[in-house]
Amino acid sequence: MEEKIISQTLSNKATDEIDLKDIIIHLWKKRKFILMVTGVFLLLGIFIALTSPVKYTAESVILPQSNRQNSMGNLGSLASIVGVNMGTAVMTEGSISTAIYPQILNSLPFVQEIMKTPIVVEKSNDKEITLYEYYTHKKYKETNVLEVVKKYTIGLPGTLVSAFRASKDPQETHINKETTLDSTGIVQITQQEQAVFNTIKSSIQYEYNAKEGIIKLGYTFPEPLAAAQVSEQLYKSLGKYVVNYKTEKVQENLAFVEQSYEEARKDFLQKQANLAAFQDTNRGLITATSRATETRLRSEYDIAFTIYNELARQREQTLLNLKEEKPVLTKLNPVMVPLQKSSPQRGKIILINIFIGLIIAFVWTFTNPFLKELKINYLTDKNNNESKA
Repeated sequence: MEEKIISQTLSNKATDEIDLKDIIIHLWKKRKFILMVTGVFLLLGIFIALTSPVKYTAESVILPQSNRQNSMGNLGSLASIVGVNMGTAVMTEGSISTAIYPQILNSLPFVQEIMKTPIVVEKSNDKEITLYEYYTHKKYKETNVLEVVKKYTIGLPGTLVSAFRASKDPQETHINKETTLDSTGIVQITQQEQAVFNTIKSSIQYEYNAKEGIIKLGYTFPEPLAAAQVSEQLYKSLGKYVVNYKTEKVQENLAFVEQSYEEARKDFLQKQANLAAFQDTNRGLITATSRATETRLRSEYDIAFTIYNELARQREQTLLNLKEEKPVLTKLNPVMVPLQKSSPQRGKIILINIFIGLIIAFVWTFTNPFLKELKINYLTDKNNNESKA
């Protein structure tokens, strides 16, 4: 009866402003239900907070730098000497954008390199193991109540499928299985490698501050020392990948210059030896034929010397440009072993659960009378229709 009156009152005021006093009175009458629901969610929040795995995040603050100057401006003269038109594309190398960094961090070759990072964990007895071994070997896995409950409740179908695949494909349990390529060059990885790949990707922390131009790069791991070790390897590997990406074209140009330089050097030495041998055997140069031969050999020597000298200069310039073009990831704040855990944030988890419990209790308190009224009206209409029939 009370709920019907409340329902009628709220319905009559649906088009008008709802009286705050009526709402407070209704909530006060349902305080036991609200406290009970909130208490259940409070206990659930405490359970989640206490059973969630502890993780640490180690990170470094780095400043990406790059020389934007045109380092290949003199390559055109080299190309013209040897008769090759290099165009303008290879002469202008812009600086690599920081927008490429997340693509590098999430790429399979990069993550596979991180898999090989040596770390030291408590269960390894001060012995170095790879990150891949930690994620695949059962002895290093921590037992977590929340994950076990999740695994055998909402994750039960996936658990059964994984178990079936594991029994069907036992070769996937091998650690550090090499990535294979088929006849077309397409990469093939195992289910186990895919799982480790996804885990590492989700644990990499990357944040770019466009205003200040700095990057925060880190790694989240259950143990602080290992988190710092992987974070340091992330910095080194990213620097190497950025350098390789940026200087790939310059490396190709350097290879071209080196090859041309060696060929020109051999040709120059041969022309020099030919001229010297002729001069030794024809000291008097009495006949016109001998003078013409010497002129021809000297001309060949001069051309060979010009090409060799220009290539030697371009070789040194290209080596210098290669060093100048290397982008530098300056470390503003080095990686340190974290002293405080980054997760779980137990206070935040409990507060969120309390808030969710209150919202659910409030919604149910106000919607329940309407639902009951709808049910009564439905049953009444049904009975009336049956009596008329």
